[in-house]
Amino acid sequence: MTAGGGMGNLAKRFATAGVLVPLVLAAIYADPTPIAVTGLAAVAAAVGYDEWLRMALPVTADDRALGLRAAGAVVCASLVILSVVFGPLDALTPLLTLATMGLCTVVLFRRARLPEAGRHASAALFGVLYVGLLLAPLPLMKAEGRPDLLVVTLCLAFFSDTVAYFFGRFFGKHKLYPAVSPKKTRAGAAGGLIGGVLATAGVGTAWLVPELSIGPAVALGLAGSAAGQVGDLVESMAKRTFDVKDSGNLLPGHGGVLDRVDGLLFVGPVVYWFFVLFGY
Repeated sequence: MTAGGGMGNLAKRFATAGVLVPLVLAAIYADPTPIAVTGLAAVAAAVGYDEWLRMALPVTADDRALGLRAAGAVVCASLVILSVVFGPLDALTPLLTLATMGLCTVVLFRRARLPEAGRHASAALFGVLYVGLLLAPLPLMKAEGRPDLLVVTLCLAFFSDTVAYFFGRFFGKHKLYPAVSPKKTRAGAAGGLIGGVLATAGVGTAWLVPELSIGPAVALGLAGSAAGQVGDLVESMAKRTFDVKDSGNLLPGHGGVLDRVDGLLFVGPVVYWFFVLFGY
């Protein structure tokens, strides 16, 4: 990449962030109900699922798979919305049951693609778990009256990514997992852990969640950052498998929605269930 190309991409990233960050903060704080946050999460789930399926099938001019893509996107959005309406445990079993039956039925009647039906069914069902299930805890935090936890979650993912980037850039010598992501380094991974702790202890304990003592904050920061880095590697693994550079092109400078939320998909459940299980 040329220097000009790199600066141009960086400018696009900042411009996109300049739109997305105020939008997300407005959804969290300007709307006293969980509707705005849930709506954003549902849209992200639907678009992210579509990106996943476009990579995994893959979608081509000869096989656009519109019915399967639409069905899966509706399932993912519904999983997010119904988890907020009925609670994650009450919504999960019936919806995943219906999703499994429904998506398999859609695949069954794609007669022109029967030779690939098993692989397509697997990709369609995995996408529901990977995108819909893992994204659902984010609006639950707002719905349960804890927008502070949602902000800490977003900061954990962002701080981990940002500190990892600078540690990798200035101190990275040894590759972390070159078979999956050649650019990631062990120093970057260590920096990501530090960034996670800065988020949970700095934004969390010292500001938004004072009831979270420093010991649990450090543990959550380490666990959340580690999970987020695994999530990043999982999407890199998928893109390498499907031989694509980005999951999509919806977000200038970032790629697709999955490229933006890959780590967050793993961070959100860790934060949500940490606070549920430990009674904060």
